[in-house]
Amino acid sequence: MSTSPVPLPHWDPPPEPIGQAIAIRSIPIQLMPQQIDGDLGDDWTGISNPKTRKKLQDRIHQRKLRRRRKEKTKLTCQPPEETCHTLGLLGLNGTFYIESSIQHQTIPRSPASHVMQLTPYNEPLTLESFTACEPDHERTERFMLYFIARVQQRLSCSPRADMLLSLIQFNSTRALVVNARALGITREFMAPDSRSPFIAPNNGGLTSDTSMPSSLRPTQFQLTVAHHPWIDILPWSKVRDNLLLHDESSYDKKELCRDLRGFQKVAGSNYGGIIAWGEPWDPRGWEVTEAFASKWPWLIQDCYELLESTNSWRTMRGECKWTQKDLGREPTMCEVTE
Repeated sequence: MSTSPVPLPHWDPPPEPIGQAIAIRSIPIQLMPQQIDGDLGDDWTGISNPKTRKKLQDRIHQRKLRRRRKEKTKLTCQPPEETCHTLGLLGLNGTFYIESSIQHQTIPRSPASHVMQLTPYNEPLTLESFTACEPDHERTERFMLYFIARVQQRLSCSPRADMLLSLIQFNSTRALVVNARALGITREFMAPDSRSPFIAPNNGGLTSDTSMPSSLRPTQFQLTVAHHPWIDILPWSKVRDNLLLHDESSYDKKELCRDLRGFQKVAGSNYGGIIAWGEPWDPRGWEVTEAFASKWPWLIQDCYELLESTNSWRTMRGECKWTQKDLGREPTMCEVTE
């Protein structure tokens, strides 16, 4: 019995759309995801051993994590664009400075630069030229804003040892600026030939100001002895009286000012100064350095509030306490007191 073949169904390809060619898809040859971030020895493609494969995978993941952290740090520490002024870190001599670069442009908003609209000026302001003689001047405020903003950035990225000295110098000067503002002392009062407003005939309103910090209230000597207002901004009444009782011609006022702010080496190779750790008007927030105490013993003589605050900060660091007799002699002679 013979069977006839079963006819196959007829199939015609679908008609090509009018005006449209058939697209030929191609498969690109490329690396697999695990091969992109790994070295040749890290390719786990085709590795059947679970432990070996897991080890190679972990190595690639760790490399990715380190790369992301590095990129994040680089992005965070990138110096901000400053189109009007540039603040740089140079070293101990004029460590920080601001100078004009491009005029008639504004500075992008940043943690501090948006506080006021800044205008270019001709004279660069260095850390050494930053003083309390112009407490109400625009460039004084501008320098403090820029300094604080840039230091915060550099501390978060790559702190440097010489930055500590710059911060100490800046904080001491800034504290005196704040005290001058608290007393209403302007740059006109701080002119070389000026005299303290406390001895003026109409100083009644100034001395009766209840908002004045108690540590800055004038002593009897300040009310009767003619003196320059820079003495009034020091937050220790005994130090102010010691200055008023001392012959002005017996010491160099500019040298004392630089030593007090820590801008030159004294007593050998150490930087002097009185360091501001707390509120500018609070005597307990200050510490006198060994070098300064050795060079200017008469200035801090019998100033027990400064001695007490200094010992408080020294104790926090595990250093020996001073007594009044230690001031003005070799500080290392003092012994630790329990």
